[in-house]
Amino acid sequence: MRRLSALPPPVSDLNYEQYSGRACCWCSKTLSSGAVPAGISRGSSGAHVLDNEVYACPAHANGPDQQGDDR
Repeated sequence: MRRLSALPPPVSDLNYEQYSGRACCWCSKTLSSGAVPAGISRGSSGAHVLDNEVYACPAHANGPDQQGDDR
């Protein structure tokens, strides 16, 4: 089972592409293939919950400071 070394960044730190799942939540690389779930990015705007599932590129599959196994 894959374990993340860190929680995803908060919603307020994500750009539109990262929030929509089209870019890595750590490095902003476009995710055309090989994306892996990175967890739930948390955030709110007043009473509105903005939590969203985010994705990572294979190189950041284990978190922002970890390099994935690209074999």
